[in-house]
Amino acid sequence: MAELATHLAYLEEAVADARQAMLSRRKAMLAAHLVDAYADRLFAVRAEPAGDVLEFREGLASTSPALAAVFDLVGGRIELVIEAVEVPLADYGKLGVEDFMVSLYNGHSVQRLRIVGPDGSREDVHEVLAAAVEALGAAR
Repeated sequence: MAELATHLAYLEEAVADARQAMLSRRKAMLAAHLVDAYADRLFAVRAEPAGDVLEFREGLASTSPALAAVFDLVGGRIELVIEAVEVPLADYGKLGVEDFMVSLYNGHSVQRLRIVGPDGSREDVHEVLAAAVEALGAAR
């Protein structure tokens, strides 16, 4: 169990690092791969000797859309893109100085790293990663 705690701490740090570099695909993918690896470690600690890791991961994914999205991202079934996202005027107070300045010159939009789902839906990768880590913490 101590090994799981160490991995979870490393995972949380990677997610925080990715959030600090909002447009870094590399850091976001590192965090996603660590989420994926943590699920396998969790299986190794909790599984019955005759357990099936794929069934275990499917069970985790069924309880958390964020985990399902991360598993699909790491598995190459969905993609990660950088795209412009419109910022409503009411949310301008939440923007950092850099994003505020960018939005002024880009028609009230900023670039974000987003997951494109199989149905074309889009989600902020940093929100998905945070929710996935929370789900894994609850699964411990």
